[in-house]
Amino acid sequence: MPTTRAESQRRGPNAPYEAEGQSDTESEEETSSSDDEVSGPSSNATIVRGTTSIPYNLSRLSQTARSRAIHGLRGEFAVDRCRATRGGFDFDVADHGRVRLIEGSMACSCKDFGQTNLACRHIYWLVDQLHRGFYPGVPPQAVHMSDTGETQFFGRIAEGLGEKIEEIAKKRNWPYLPGATSPADSSSGDSDTMSRPQKARDILSAFSKTTMPDDFRPDLVETINQPRTPEQCVVQGDFEATMFRLAVHDENVYSGLRKVMPSGARADIFFEKAQAKIRFLFAEFDRYRETGAVRRDRSTLEISVLVEELHESLEQIQHNILARSPHGSIGAAETLIYLLREVSTRNYDAYEDSDWARPVPAGETEADRNVYLQLIDQTGHADSFFVLDCLETLPESIVRQWAPQLDAIFNVIHANGASVPYLRKLQAVKSGDRQGAAASGQKRPAVGAVGAGRKRAK
Repeated sequence: MPTTRAESQRRGPNAPYEAEGQSDTESEEETSSSDDEVSGPSSNATIVRGTTSIPYNLSRLSQTARSRAIHGLRGEFAVDRCRATRGGFDFDVADHGRVRLIEGSMACSCKDFGQTNLACRHIYWLVDQLHRGFYPGVPPQAVHMSDTGETQFFGRIAEGLGEKIEEIAKKRNWPYLPGATSPADSSSGDSDTMSRPQKARDILSAFSKTTMPDDFRPDLVETINQPRTPEQCVVQGDFEATMFRLAVHDENVYSGLRKVMPSGARADIFFEKAQAKIRFLFAEFDRYRETGAVRRDRSTLEISVLVEELHESLEQIQHNILARSPHGSIGAAETLIYLLREVSTRNYDAYEDSDWARPVPAGETEADRNVYLQLIDQTGHADSFFVLDCLETLPESIVRQWAPQLDAIFNVIHANGASVPYLRKLQAVKSGDRQGAAASGQKRPAVGAVGAGRKRAK
C-alpha cells in the first residue's frame, strides 16, 4: 500500500530509503537487470543511476521522458544560485534555466519543459541532487521516477526542504540566498534569463580581451528553434561563426565551453571589460578636449556624447549585476567606484586649457562644459542618482569594503557643492542603510548649508 502522509511524517525526512509499493517480483526483476542497464548508454534502460549513485526505476516513463531522465541523471550541471521565494525555492541551473519548486511541484524555464509541461533533464538532475541531500545512503531498491520528475520520496523532500536547504547548498557548493528575490521573481518574464544564442555570445566573447557580449559578431543570427547537425554548423573559413553555431546547437560543445568558461569567470571578465571600456572612453574624451582629435568613426566626443555613453554603460552594468548575481559583485563595485571617483574630479571647464579652435554651440553654458555638473546631482531635483542607484543593488558586505574610497569621494563632492539629497544617498549607501538610501530618493529637501559653499566651475 502507498505510504500515507502521516506515516511519512512519523518517519521524518531523514529516514533511510525503503521500498514502497513494490511487489517481490518487481524487486527481483530490478535487482537482476540493474547492473547491465546502469552501465549501458541506451535510452531503453529502465534502471539508471544518477551522478549521486542512487538508482532510479524509469519503467513508468515514455520513451521521450526516459531519454530526458537518463540525460538529466547522468548530466553534469551546476547550480549558480538557489534562493527562497514566497512559495518555495528557485534553483538557477547554470546556463540552462531556472527550476522552481512551488507547493511540491517542479517547473523549469527551459524550452523542453515549456513545450510539454513534463520534467526536463534539469529537473531530473536536480531531483537526484536533492535526494542525496536527504538520504546519504544508497536505497536497497531503485526509486520509481514519474514523468513529472517526482519519486515516492519527493513529497517528504519538498516538505522538509525549508530546514535542509542551507545544509544541502553548502555541501553542493550552491550559493544560497535566504529569502532573496530579484526582478525575475516578481514577474513571470524571467527577464534576467539569457537565450541560448545570448549565452553562446557571452561564453565566446569572454575569450576576447575587449569584445563585450552584445558586440560579439552581431552579424551572426542564429536560433535554436532551427536545429543543425554538427556538420551543418561549419562555416568554411570562419572559426568564430562555426563555434557560435556549435555552441547554440550541439550540447556537447556547449557543455564543454561552459566547463572551461563558467559563469563566475565570465562575470569577472565582463566587469573587467566594462571598467576598461569606461577608462578608454575618458581617455578618448581627454584627447578630444585637449587636441580636437576625432574618434575612429570620425565623430566628435563632445560632453553630451560622453554623458550619454556613460549612462549606457551604467545601464549595462546594472543589468549584468542582476543577471549574473551572485557572481561578479566585487568587479562591479570596483568599476562603479572608479567611475564615480573619475567624474567627481572633473568639476571644471573641460575646454579651458585647450589650444584648438573648437566650434562653440549656440547657447552653451559653463555647466554644459563641465562633466561633473552634467552627471552629479547638483539641484536636488534629479529623478536618479548617478552611480549610487547602481551601487545600492550590490550586497552591503561588498559595498562596505569600499568605505574608505567612498569617504574620499564624499569629501570631494561635498567640497564641490553636491546637493543634500545626493550626499545623503551616498552616505546611506556607504553605511549600508538601504532604508535611508530609499528615503533619499523619495524626498528632495532644499539645498541647505551643505551646498551653501558651492564651488563655481572654472
